[in-house]
Amino acid sequence: MEESKKKTTAWGIIGVGALFLLGKLKWILPILKFLKIKTLISMAIYLATYAVFYGWKFALALVYLLFVHESGHLVAAKKLKLPTTPAVFIPFVGAFIGMKERPKNAKDEAFLAYMGPLFGLLAFLPAIPLYIWTKEPFWAFVIVLGSIINLFNLIPMTPLDGGRIVSGISTKLWAVGLVLLLAYAIWSGSFIGFMVLIMGIIEWRRIREEQKNIEYDRNRVKDYQEMLTSLRNIAETSTYEHLQYFAQSLKPNLQVEEKLQNTLHLLDEEDGEMTDEEKERKRELKKQEFLSAFEKEVERIHNYVEETASYYQTDGKVKAGLFVIYIALAIVLGVSSYLSYPLLPPLE
Repeated sequence: MEESKKKTTAWGIIGVGALFLLGKLKWILPILKFLKIKTLISMAIYLATYAVFYGWKFALALVYLLFVHESGHLVAAKKLKLPTTPAVFIPFVGAFIGMKERPKNAKDEAFLAYMGPLFGLLAFLPAIPLYIWTKEPFWAFVIVLGSIINLFNLIPMTPLDGGRIVSGISTKLWAVGLVLLLAYAIWSGSFIGFMVLIMGIIEWRRIREEQKNIEYDRNRVKDYQEMLTSLRNIAETSTYEHLQYFAQSLKPNLQVEEKLQNTLHLLDEEDGEMTDEEKERKRELKKQEFLSAFEKEVERIHNYVEETASYYQTDGKVKAGLFVIYIALAIVLGVSSYLSYPLLPPLE
């Protein structure tokens, strides 16, 4: 009787708290704005799907834990001033946010990744006193599920959060994550595990190739800068037709840079009756527009190559700091999972 009373009181407190928040529209409106319609719709589909297969309690717990986890990434992205897509929930896959820009360096990427599991930890912490007070198995389940989801995400293999965190320490640690992920996928027979493993291998190979080609890319940028110098000289000293001819001759050397190649079309002329003076004035404007666009694109490529070259270069202090907070979070989540799992009722 006492246990039942405690359970009722706990759910009553939660209900009263929810009603209180609903009464404060100034809290609700920013939350709805933050969620976005895509998140709400995908969340509803996700919730309904899992409710059908596993019951509404499991579905609510899973959606809540995933949403808070993704909110951590969104908060970090906002702090780093990185534009993102709204969180999207995909049944039997999970939830994710899309990045419209990559972080400036591995340190920022590690911060962005770390905030997900950290928020995930904070999400299930209230369930601990609730379980102690009520002995309700649901709260034990929330603790276990929250621990496992976020601990799995800390496996040091891209694209998981753990892989992005340890990238600021050394990308060689991804080899450890690859072994762990492969072992998990084989042991559990998890389709998701194999899918993440394949994605991780593809991403690892792409990054290795990108890093290996840095010198080639730097030489390529030098070629583009020399092209820009030649274009400026011709624009100042020769005819418009000569500039057009020289620009078109560069096309074969710009095939790997579509945006840079597209700037050449700015020199194209439209058919139409114009006086010589009007034609000359229009050509002058086109020349300036073309040179400006070409220069900006070369600068963008240069910045990207240099950012890539220095992306994973972090000093010893940063490496040590990332290692400590990564291990500390992994230990807390591991201990939480280990201690809470025996609290679950036996399967019937």
